[in-house]
Amino acid sequence: MRRLIVALVVACAAAAAHADGGRLQMRQGAGPFVVSLFTTPESPAVGPADLSVMVEEQGSGSVLLDADVSVTLTSGDDRIAPVIAHLSHAHATNRLLEDAIVQLPRAGRWHAVIHVSEAGREASVTTVLTVANYSARRGTVSFFALLPVCVIALFTWVEVAKRRARRRKVFTPA
Repeated sequence: MRRLIVALVVACAAAAAHADGGRLQMRQGAGPFVVSLFTTPESPAVGPADLSVMVEEQGSGSVLLDADVSVTLTSGDDRIAPVIAHLSHAHATNRLLEDAIVQLPRAGRWHAVIHVSEAGREASVTTVLTVANYSARRGTVSFFALLPVCVIALFTWVEVAKRRARRRKVFTPA
């Protein structure tokens, strides 16, 4: 029974944990920089999304903390205005990242252009983000909504099994 409790606690802790920047969507060299893009939620969905970027020096791999970073997201649909975000350290939980929260108005393929400038040097990288109609968080909510039901069912099953075992001992002829 103790093993079951420990397993449930570990599973809950693992489901609730997330990295400081989200999921790595792209890591690409661009001129003197290496640019990494992270998103939260892990699979971007319509609505708010946290974009985080880490900029590193190409040769040494040291993180550049004073780079100016902007992200321009364009949809394949010309009727939708581009989403432009200027990233900063202001709200980043990890000081190595610059981030911004953007509103993604529509599902589909979005082209992201990340422009980086630092000390007179500039570079841009591009990638494609697939934005879903639904949020991956629904699966997490469903998991935590069903978890108490599963625990109660498991507890009931164990108690019934114990009761049956006791009855067999009482009625078993010696």
